Amino acid sequence: MLVTLLSLWGLFVYYHHQGIALRGDEAMYASIARRILSTGDWLRLVYEGDPYWNKPPLFFWQIGLSMLLWGPTEFAVRFPTATFGVATMLLVYYCGKALFNRRVGLVAALITTTTTASVFYAHKARFDIPLGFWMTLAVFAFYLTYRGGGRRLGYLSLAFLSMAVAAMLKGPVAFILPGVVALAFLLVTRRSKSLAEIPLLIAGLVGFLLITGTYYWSLGEGFNRHFFLQENLARLPHGSWYGGKKPLFYVYALCAEFFPWSLFLPSVLLSLWIGRSSHATEEDLLIRLWGLGYFFLLSLPSAKSERFLVYLVPPFALLLARYWDHLLSGSRGSKSVEDRFLRITAILLVIVTFAIFLTGPSVLERRFRIPVDFWSLPFALLVGAGCVAVLYTALRSRPQAIFTSVLAVSMAITFGHVQLFYPAMDRYDSAIPISRQLRAIVGHSPLVLNPGGPGWADIVYYLDRPAPVPHLTTIDEVAATFRSDGQVFALLAKQSYDELVRRGNLPLTRVADYYYRGSTFALVSNRSP
Repeated sequence: MLVTLLSLWGLFVYYHHQGIALRGDEAMYASIARRILSTGDWLRLVYEGDPYWNKPPLFFWQIGLSMLLWGPTEFAVRFPTATFGVATMLLVYYCGKALFNRRVGLVAALITTTTTASVFYAHKARFDIPLGFWMTLAVFAFYLTYRGGGRRLGYLSLAFLSMAVAAMLKGPVAFILPGVVALAFLLVTRRSKSLAEIPLLIAGLVGFLLITGTYYWSLGEGFNRHFFLQENLARLPHGSWYGGKKPLFYVYALCAEFFPWSLFLPSVLLSLWIGRSSHATEEDLLIRLWGLGYFFLLSLPSAKSERFLVYLVPPFALLLARYWDHLLSGSRGSKSVEDRFLRITAILLVIVTFAIFLTGPSVLERRFRIPVDFWSLPFALLVGAGCVAVLYTALRSRPQAIFTSVLAVSMAITFGHVQLFYPAMDRYDSAIPISRQLRAIVGHSPLVLNPGGPGWADIVYYLDRPAPVPHLTTIDEVAATFRSDGQVFALLAKQSYDELVRRGNLPLTRVADYYYRGSTFALVSNRSP
């Protein structure tokens, strides 16, 4: 019964409101998948007339197959990611159940579905949720192999197959993260027997290389040179795409991306420190190596992004669930240091939640142009009642009641995230009405772009012009286009338009202005429409 309710909750969290307008990279990915279906070329990825070598094609195949199933809709574009979100939730449940007990599995699955990063990125057509699923399955299959039994070879094959699929999605990171964790676990738990595992590991590695080698070989030398050298190797020391963020970046990002459960991570660390002298089970050791190992490895490169934290959701959810399982089992007295720290953390959660409710609407208004009153009164009352319950149970020092009330608050926040935030964002900050207006004005006339901020890929996707829209990178190229004899339209960043005006030697007609995703665009023509 509980698993059924968990599944229904997961279906709501991951599938509801997946039909909102595409934004950012997901619009570009949808354009590539749409071209795959129109041309039948499933190996050579092309975006707006140029080869796309930044990512392998497997994810785009998933989107293309989903479009064949559901039609060319936003839901179809996001369906693979949402499906892997549900699959990750169920996988975390079975991991917790197999490693510890059913309660750990349920709590870990609920934490997974109420973590900000998990919900947010499952509503985007991105690589990270599917990649996180396959890496999680790889680690779990490695553990089942280690545990032994008659299906040991099958579990090992599943582990390497999972890493192969993950590597086909996004490259070497899919092998490095779970591989390092599995190897570290093997070395720590079987110090004298590690050499005996080498033949099995070599056999699995050979199978992994056969699958991934054939796949990448079929993509051609040009793709492999760009993807492995520029997209992976060159970004490790520099991280130019993500600003070269510092090693402690993920410490700060965890607070927001794992809210509200991130507030309890210090309690988990305190519990581990207090229990350091006691003997840890192999299962506890696995999730510690898994969570801390992923965090350390992700922190090493300069290229960092908040979305990479979704790989940490399963191990951190299991760590948090194991912590709550100890508290709910009643093995500690109410006067312990851990329980006092728990009460302080619960009170802090109430304070932070109220602070978010006071400042959050104005932040969303600046970033997404969502009105400050988009949060409904019933939703505010629901979260407020949950916070009152958290405060009451914290003051009464009842760990079981604290957990129940914290879970209620996290589920209420997730409900608002899905039910209120996404429709509001779609209503007030969508590329669809802009693209419709552009089609009505431009018609079949030539159109060029000089992108200067986020959002241009969204507009291009919904324009859906039969020929690629030229992307001009310099003002001189734009100026040369305006000197042509026929009528030409250009969608320019505001700073580009201002530069053309300062030059003063071009026939410019400013047709319309658009504001989208924090950027102002000007539609300009060399003739009056």
